[in-house]
Amino acid sequence: MIKTSFMRKPACIFYLVYLFCNCAQAQTEVHSTMFMFNKLLFNPAYTGSREIVSARAGYRSQWSAIKGAPKSYCFSADAPLGSKFREFREAAIGLSFSNEQIGVERKQNIFGYYAYRIQMKNEAILSMGISGGAQMYSANYSELDPYHANDPNLARDVKASMLPNCGAGIFYYNTDYYFGFAVPNILQNYYDNTEKINGNKAQQVRGYYASGGYVFHVNDACDVLPQVMARYQSNGRYQVPFNMDINISAIARQRILFGLTYRTDRSIETILQLQATRTINIGYAYDYVMSTLNEYNGGAHELTVGFDMRRREDRYEPARFAKLF
Repeated sequence: MIKTSFMRKPACIFYLVYLFCNCAQAQTEVHSTMFMFNKLLFNPAYTGSREIVSARAGYRSQWSAIKGAPKSYCFSADAPLGSKFREFREAAIGLSFSNEQIGVERKQNIFGYYAYRIQMKNEAILSMGISGGAQMYSANYSELDPYHANDPNLARDVKASMLPNCGAGIFYYNTDYYFGFAVPNILQNYYDNTEKINGNKAQQVRGYYASGGYVFHVNDACDVLPQVMARYQSNGRYQVPFNMDINISAIARQRILFGLTYRTDRSIETILQLQATRTINIGYAYDYVMSTLNEYNGGAHELTVGFDMRRREDRYEPARFAKLF
């Protein structure tokens, strides 16, 4: 009986669960399966690390068979500052925009990034980055059809609440490995200062991100890249369960990447990326949830497109990844 009810009203069940999880706090960052291709969104110290002008666009549809499930898209660009003829450029800047919609809620983020890099004696680079920007938050509760018409939690819409924020991170890397740690949103803003739910206000939760990876050069035609990303979010009163992505990818002839990720919240993701031309790469990921929700959610689909502006003297190089990390 419960199963039949869920199948008839998935949007309602989904949103009630979401409201319950969100009643006191909420996470801030846009979720991404292909985190390895756009680390800028969660670590400002990644800015400029590709050593060229680089741009990324992405789209994600999570739980695609459920009405009102999360959908997001993002765009980012970054580049080192200074003349391209310099052997090493210390400073780099970047910009990102993202939009996420979950049911009747919408979050739009715009952030700027700055990184200062130090070249170490072992040819590694230590990058320290900061970010600053704002999130525009809206919730149109009036579009809902609740069971209880006078529910005080849904009594008024939240219109364009602006939430300024900042972040910081470090990124240590060379051509074969990297390690990063970042807090992309330090401030924990209230979404609506006039709203109270059971005495608490809905609030952003500060997130802590750690990531790392290594390249194993198997032979001239194949590289293997294990990578991990760990997430933890807490503000003392509330915490999101610890979550980790464990990925292993193989690159064939610097053109095609195939990856497999296990996420500790019980899901498996497959990743495929192609270096289509010397400057353009395209990636696709599919998430398979290993829980009872899998029967209804339709999985998650993610698409990315990247553009790397190669130097003019490299124009005759064959299509290949500009940088593995």
